[in-house]
Amino acid sequence: MNLGMLVFISLVFPNQHAQEDFDKARDYYNQGLVLRHDATQARPLFKLSSVAFRKCVGHLPETPVFFREWASAELLAGNPAHALMVSRRGLRLFPCDASLLKINYWLLHELNLDEAPTASSVQVLGSRNILFIMGALNLFGWFAIFLTRSKLRKIGFFIVCGCVVYACTVIPKARGKLGFAFNAIVAERPLYLKVGNESSYPNHSGLALKPATQLKILDHQDDWFLVNTLDGRYGWVMADDILIDLGN
Repeated sequence: MNLGMLVFISLVFPNQHAQEDFDKARDYYNQGLVLRHDATQARPLFKLSSVAFRKCVGHLPETPVFFREWASAELLAGNPAHALMVSRRGLRLFPCDASLLKINYWLLHELNLDEAPTASSVQVLGSRNILFIMGALNLFGWFAIFLTRSKLRKIGFFIVCGCVVYACTVIPKARGKLGFAFNAIVAERPLYLKVGNESSYPNHSGLALKPATQLKILDHQDDWFLVNTLDGRYGWVMADDILIDLGN
């Protein structure tokens, strides 16, 4: 067997297994939907579906339908924090997908999270599209200022000023919301921050963090992570208690 054949086998067989996992995930998901009125029978199927979906990540093309069904399976399996992470990952790739936006909004409302608001324009059009539109308007504004006269020049001046104001106010808030600062969330159970990186250390004062609360990872030692929260709290948490967003 030559080297080319080995490379071909190594490329084909992982994808074949991933396709099998994807078929299993959808099959378990559909079986769970049939039994959705009986939670004791449906939830184990949704758990199997969510596990199979996780195995497909990075091995198959990711589509809006893939993220919708994966997020729904996680939610129906009793993993709302996992579902929120999946919906956010899908929205980074498909920011205008209406179904993913609805799932994400519903999860935030259901988990009762206190987060910075996102501008509706960014939520609907997506940050990349907004930046493209702002760049085009800004270019038109400068063109009107330097190459035209009278009223059109004034319009160009107001367009440029509007773009500057929008960039200084709305875009930074949207970046914070979309996860540029935060790269992890609390898993399915409330979490207390520790003052040190061992179980023997006491908890920080204050309330427990809600599931799906955003965290910023600052450092880690073995299975312990030093994190920062949206309201400025610092502390150590175990790796099993958080979901780390590796991006796309």
